Amino acid sequence: MLNLKLGVLLGCVLLLATVALSASVGEYEELCRLFKNGTKVRKPGTCDQYIQCYDGNGTVLTCPSNQSFNPSKGSCVDTLANSNKYCGNRCEGLDGEWVADPTECHKYFYCMNGVPLAGMCPVGQHFDERSQSCLYGVDSMCVDVNNICELVAENTKFRNEKDCAYYYECDKTGNHASKSCTVTSKKREYFDVESGNCVEANKVECTAHSKENVCTSSTTMTFKSDQATCRGYFVCKALYPVADLDPLWTQCPEGYFFDEDRQLCANPTTVVCTHNRCDGRGTMLVTSSSNNCHNYIRCVDNKEVTEETCHWDHFFDETVEACSSKIIYDKCCDGRD
Repeated sequence: MLNLKLGVLLGCVLLLATVALSASVGEYEELCRLFKNGTKVRKPGTCDQYIQCYDGNGTVLTCPSNQSFNPSKGSCVDTLANSNKYCGNRCEGLDGEWVADPTECHKYFYCMNGVPLAGMCPVGQHFDERSQSCLYGVDSMCVDVNNICELVAENTKFRNEKDCAYYYECDKTGNHASKSCTVTSKKREYFDVESGNCVEANKVECTAHSKENVCTSSTTMTFKSDQATCRGYFVCKALYPVADLDPLWTQCPEGYFFDEDRQLCANPTTVVCTHNRCDGRGTMLVTSSSNNCHNYIRCVDNKEVTEETCHWDHFFDETVEACSSKIIYDKCCDGRD
């Protein structure tokens, strides 16, 4: 952790200059990837512009002349309290303090008799206004821009892109706190941004599967299912007597499922999996892991659409993607119900 006051005195890591607060303002439409559809986000470093979010994309809109965007109301208003914090001089009335640059995590201002002097944390560090110091990125709560909850309404929930089992929630003070869903060896829930709830892990598209409670202490390398997909698994390193807390996540090739019992990637019809059996399989009919091989699943673009049952006590034959009168003994479903 860098002591900013020492850094100012020595001049070794800071770039100081009197600047306009809007100098580093970008478009920021990409912030919408964190929020649900319909969220309105005040554009960082501005008062009169906001971003309308839909499907992870944003459209920048501008309020009528002489109006400002109020995130709490989700509309343009005549007067916005504390507007100097958002689009004016953030150092107004301050002396000898550091404040966050609202447009970037690693930037800040040193306030000298109300004049903002721009500073920058070392590479890989973020400015933390509460501790008045730079923190390593892994220890920082900054998400994309400083004080992100000043941009949206109170109680807004948004994604934690480092772990699908976690999310952030904004409070009335404009700060955000990290919250978690249930993660155990038997139950794994992920945050669904659209509903704002924790749901079954296989219901959420995720690229940051939770590493909590995955690996155990072992003298040999082991492979563990991610408990959310049929193809994904973690590589747990042999770190006995401690467990690997940072295992590598990877996937079986398309058309194969991970079998934890056999510790290998195998033909899907030989692997019991009740997650998304359409993962990596495009659009087709596939065998379900339920109802003793009588059920099948309709896949469209790698997602499960419906699960159906063959009639007249027929069995589903994945090799021809059809119901058959011959008895099927696929390992993924036989004897399970």
